[in-house]
Amino acid sequence: MEIELPKPEIKTKSYDKSIEREGIAAGLHPILARVVASRPILADIPLQQALFPKLKNLTSPFQMLGMDKAAERVAHAIIQQECIGLETDHDCDGQTSHAVLYHVLVNHFRHPKDKIRSYIGHRLTEGYGLSDAVAKRILADDSKVQLLITADNGSSDEPRIKDLKNSGIDVIVTDHHEIPQDGVPKSAYVCLNPTQADCGYHDPYIAGCMVAWLLMAATRQKLIRAGYLTTDAPTLIDALDFVAVGTVADCVSIARSLNNRAVVAFGIRLIEAGTRPCWRAIKTLSKAPLCSEDLGFRIGPLLNSDGRLATAFGSVSFLLAETDEEAMAWLYSLQDYNTERKSIQHDIVLRGLHAAKQQIEKQRSSLCIYLADSHTGVHGIAASRIKDIFGRPTAFFAAKVGTTDLITGSVRGIEGFHVRNAIQSVANEHPDLLIAFGGHKGAGGLTLRAVDFECFSEAFEKAAQHQLKNRNLGPVIWTEGQVPAHHLNLEFVDALNQLEPYGREFEQPIFEIDGVLKEFRMIGDGTHARVVLDCEGNRLTGVWFKFRQTSTSTPSVTVGDKVKVAYSVKANTFRNQRTLDIHIVHMEISG
Repeated sequence: MEIELPKPEIKTKSYDKSIEREGIAAGLHPILARVVASRPILADIPLQQALFPKLKNLTSPFQMLGMDKAAERVAHAIIQQECIGLETDHDCDGQTSHAVLYHVLVNHFRHPKDKIRSYIGHRLTEGYGLSDAVAKRILADDSKVQLLITADNGSSDEPRIKDLKNSGIDVIVTDHHEIPQDGVPKSAYVCLNPTQADCGYHDPYIAGCMVAWLLMAATRQKLIRAGYLTTDAPTLIDALDFVAVGTVADCVSIARSLNNRAVVAFGIRLIEAGTRPCWRAIKTLSKAPLCSEDLGFRIGPLLNSDGRLATAFGSVSFLLAETDEEAMAWLYSLQDYNTERKSIQHDIVLRGLHAAKQQIEKQRSSLCIYLADSHTGVHGIAASRIKDIFGRPTAFFAAKVGTTDLITGSVRGIEGFHVRNAIQSVANEHPDLLIAFGGHKGAGGLTLRAVDFECFSEAFEKAAQHQLKNRNLGPVIWTEGQVPAHHLNLEFVDALNQLEPYGREFEQPIFEIDGVLKEFRMIGDGTHARVVLDCEGNRLTGVWFKFRQTSTSTPSVTVGDKVKVAYSVKANTFRNQRTLDIHIVHMEISG
């Protein structure tokens, strides 16, 4: 049964006129200058440096609290040929972190492969982070690990780290998630996390894969000083392709972090150049040049599908493939997982919409959905999708695999809502309610007893009301405003591409335009449409993806209607011909 979804409100972003003037003075197209001025870029440095930082300007890894001690310990393990364990998260950030650590240890530091042990928690059966199950696997391993490096997790895992320490394993935590209220794990040999208090690395926006890369970069310097590597040993910039993918896929800020902008821009060039078998395999899927959007919406979801439905080792194996044949074999496997993931996701989101609609009718500021028989591997995507549709913080729960009384949930937030703070407030008010939780501003995860779901739901709603106060909630599409139709050409697209990389807080711009709908033709599975618009006498063609829920839904517009359109611009290449295309985000009959 189809439900009526709320119509999004189209709003124009505000922008900083001083930054706009600086952009125009620097030679940016006036529209591009306005685009830049509507994003939270760093204002205390020259605009050109903020937009296009260089690798030479990366923040020194040794500014991170604990880095000197951590790098010294890793260098010692390499020189002494110790067995090193790598324990990472199962999402794209964790997978790319794993690839960074393994690649550098083997190919730069010559550490024997049989002296490296890889551990990734199975999302469905072992949960998030350095869980009890993962810790038990490490302790039971016949190859006794002497040093364990975590990546993209570990900051909230003191009990397990203590067990590992008591068994003679030094644990170096590398993470970027917010530190729990009781502080960093005390049993860790050292904890590297830019969000911890007194950290001199003043960029809390980097992803977990970047923290892992920084540890390896610092270790390289230690190994050079120790004489293990020569002074002209290659730098580690060849691993920034992995960092670029993990950074964009994990939705950390691309606006507030010079480090993120620099590594993503450089990493995209490595990927586009096909420097690894995995990237050459990816390039068989499309002949179009790669951009940051591909990292977030094509490569990231492909890698994540493995971690959502299986063990995530397939994605790591794909990234580290040594031959084109091996990479292609893993790519086919990942595509199968991704197809399965999309099917599961479609069903769960559809069911979640009905539950959300009922809660909206009760005037809730947040949404808490529990589908006992849904798939824990995709409830993060489902939460994000429903959050976008209804414009409210959303928590999506499913039964934890292998248990009869526990449920796990993913939480996604909206602008002006801090996810982890909300979960923390629930934990403070109900100390025995949450079994485990973690996260950051935009997303979080937690585990609780199924019988406590309603209690959590009410406490989360209270936290949402406290943060959001009396805000009018609902879906919003933020745009850069109107652009005259005669500006829409390939030169304008190429100018926009100069602002790459795009990502969280530096999103690809969406514009508005008014026109008359001249043609409307269903394509694909019937939920997409090819459209032609007449805008001020200019003909614009484009695609409206997912304009309706099912192929039998009634379209909201018909040919001849005067319409208001929110869209982004693209260059479409077909048979070696480049043409302008618009990708329609939303279309409605204009007033």
